[in-house]
This record gives sequence, structure tokens and C-alpha cells, in this order.
Amino acid sequence: MKKKFSTLGRVYRFSSAHRLHSNQLSDEENQAIYGKCNNLHGHGHNYIVEVTVLGPIDPLKGTICQRQEIDKTVEGVLEPLHMSHLDHQIPYFHQTPSTGENILEYLWESLDTAFKGVRLWNLRLWETRNNYFERTRD
Repeated sequence: MKKKFSTLGRVYRFSSAHRLHSNQLSDEENQAIYGKCNNLHGHGHNYIVEVTVLGPIDPLKGTICQRQEIDKTVEGVLEPLHMSHLDHQIPYFHQTPSTGENILEYLWESLDTAFKGVRLWNLRLWETRNNYFERTRD
């Protein structure tokens, strides 16, 4: 009998501050590229993270995993980010600009191998109501 697979999506939230700035660029270049988001004191967002995992459906339970396990894993990754200034408090962003693309990459790298029995399938990071970043497994 062929295994049946399904996805499960969950939504999480965290709030963080950051400054869009690249240490590889001059102050003038940073200002030209990032504009007001290059403010020396930074600015904040209430991020929304959509996590989708893929796994085989357990024929007895009818599910691919326990939602609590997914929550525990994701919340463990998000907890250090919540109410932090990414550029100052998260080592990954000390030399990497904290753009939405790079925050998404940080989350993907942190979650990709963290799940048991399921695989990270899709990750979407909402920075504003009009602005999101997404990565899907190849």
C-alpha cells in the first residue's frame, strides 16, 4: 500500500526591531538603497510566520504529526527573536543585513532539520500587510 502524504500549516507571530544596513556598503549607499529603513535607531515589525510541513499520514491517527511538536519546535526558534533588536542580539545578523529575505533564510536554516517525522515544505514571512517573503522546498 502506497503511503499518503499531506501538509500541515501553522501560523506564528513575533515582534522585532532591525535596521536595514550592510557593513559592506558606505553610509551613502545604505541610505540610497534602504532609505528611511536605514535609520540609525532601527524600526520594528510585527512579523507573521507561516510554516508548512510535509509528512506521511499515519493510518491510525489520520494526521502527519502532533501539532504541539510543531509548535514547540517553531516557538523555540522564534523565542530569541521576539522583542529583540535582530542586528544587536542575534549573531546571524551581526554581519548579514536583516532584510526580509535574510530573516526568512535564517528561519529556514533554523527549522529545516529541526522537525521529527516531517519536513519543512514552505515558509512565508509577512513583514507588513503588503510585504512578504517566501521559500518552498525544491
